[in-house]
Amino acid sequence: MKTAYQKHAFTNALVLIAAANCILFLYFVEKASIRVPVLDLLNWLRFYGERSKDGDWLGYLWAPYNEHRMVFSRMLLALDVKWFGDQGETFAAFGFVLLLGMAVAICWRILKSDLSISWKLTAIPIAVLLLTPVNTVIMIGMQQNGCLLQVSAFGVFALVLFDGATEQDDFSKNRRTAAIVCACLAAFGDSGGLLIWPALMWSAWKGSVRWGWIAGIACVGISFVAVYLWNLPVPHYKLIEVGNGAYQAVPADSPVSRSTDFSHIVRSFDFLIRFLGLPWSHVHELVWPARVIGLSIFSLGSFALISVSLSVRVNALKRLGAALILFSFLIAGAAALLRVDLYVDQMTVRYGMFVVLAHLGLLVWSLDLLEQLWNGAHRRSFQWLLLGTSLAWFGQQIVVGHFVAEEANRYNDAWSRFVAGDWTADMLRYVSPDRDRAQAGLAYLRANGLLLKTTN
Repeated sequence: MKTAYQKHAFTNALVLIAAANCILFLYFVEKASIRVPVLDLLNWLRFYGERSKDGDWLGYLWAPYNEHRMVFSRMLLALDVKWFGDQGETFAAFGFVLLLGMAVAICWRILKSDLSISWKLTAIPIAVLLLTPVNTVIMIGMQQNGCLLQVSAFGVFALVLFDGATEQDDFSKNRRTAAIVCACLAAFGDSGGLLIWPALMWSAWKGSVRWGWIAGIACVGISFVAVYLWNLPVPHYKLIEVGNGAYQAVPADSPVSRSTDFSHIVRSFDFLIRFLGLPWSHVHELVWPARVIGLSIFSLGSFALISVSLSVRVNALKRLGAALILFSFLIAGAAALLRVDLYVDQMTVRYGMFVVLAHLGLLVWSLDLLEQLWNGAHRRSFQWLLLGTSLAWFGQQIVVGHFVAEEANRYNDAWSRFVAGDWTADMLRYVSPDRDRAQAGLAYLRANGLLLKTTN
C-alpha cells in the first residue's frame, strides 16, 4: 500500500520546485536591482524636486508623464526620497505586496473552484511558477518599471473580485465595488490599465451578471477614461541608434504619420507576436523561436476567448482565464499599434509582465481540461510531463536570471562612470539617450541634494 507521501509525490515535487523558484526569484531581485537614477528616473526626480518646492502635490501626482498618469510611481518616489534617499525601497516593498496579492488572488480562485483537491494542490504551484518568471524581476528592481506590475496586479484584482462573487453572496456588492475601484487604480500604474474596462465588462457579461452592474461598469469606466485622458498628450517616438546594433526610443519633436498600408499591418502583427513571445524575443538569436511561441500563445488564447464567448454557460475559472487573456491581448494590441516602429528586432523585456497574464490566463482557462488528464488513464505520463516541464522552466530561470543581472550591472556601472565625469557610447542606452539632458539632470540633482546615492 502506498503511503500518503508516495500518493502525492509529484505534487510535493512541484511544490518544492515552486518554492525553489520563489527563492531564486528573490535572489535575482537583489542581484538585478538598478537603484540608480537612470533614464526616466532622472526626469522623475527633477519633476519631484520642482513640484515639492512649490507644494503642488496634486499637480505632482496627476500631471502626465508622456501619455501616462503615473500616480503610484510618483507617490512612491516622494516617499522613497523622504525616507530612504531614493534607494528604491518603497518601490520594491510595494512591488512585493502586489506580486504576493496576485498569487493569493489566483490561488484563492483555484481553491474556491470545483476541481478535485489533489488537482488544486498541483495547480497552485504551477500558477506560482508562472507568476514569478525571473525576467520580471526588473519590475521590482528598477523603479521606473514597477508601473507595469501595478497595472497587471490591479487588473488581476479587479477580475478576480468581480467574478469571485455570486448574486447570492452577502458580500457580492462590496466585492464588485472593490473590483471597480481596482479597475480605476490599474491606470494609475500607466495608461495601459485603461484596457481593464473592456475585459471587466466582458467578464461581467459572460458571468451573467445583472445588467445594472454591467451598466454601472460602463458608466464608471467611460467617466474615468474621459477624466484620465483629459488634456493627456499623445507623444510620438523615434528610434536613435546607441551602438552595438541597439536602439533607444525617444520622443519625436513632431507628429509621425502612421501608414496603414499592408506592410504596416504585417509589421504590427509581427510586433504583437514578438510581444507574446517574451522573454525570448528580447534576445536577438531567439527572435524566431520566440515568434513560434508567440504565435502559439496567440492562437490558443484566441481559441479560448472565442470558445468562452460562444458558450452559453462557462464556469468561473474559464471566465477568469479568458478575461486575463483578453486583458493581456488588449495591451499587446495597443502596444503593436503605438510602438510598432520602436522595437525593430529585440522586444523590450519589461513588457514581459503583461505576457505573464496571458500565460496565467491559459493555465486557469485549461485547468478543468488538464484535470481530466490528471485523473485519466495516462495520469503517470502527464505527471512526468508536468514535472519535466517545471524543471526545464526552473533551469531556464537560472540562465535568464544571470542575463538580467549582467544587464543590471551595466546600468549601475554606466551610472557610476557618468557621475565620475566619463561619457561613453553605451551610456546613451544605459544612462540617457540625450547626453546634454543627462548632464543637466545630474547637475540639478547635485544642486538640490537629490543625488543621495550614485552607485549600487
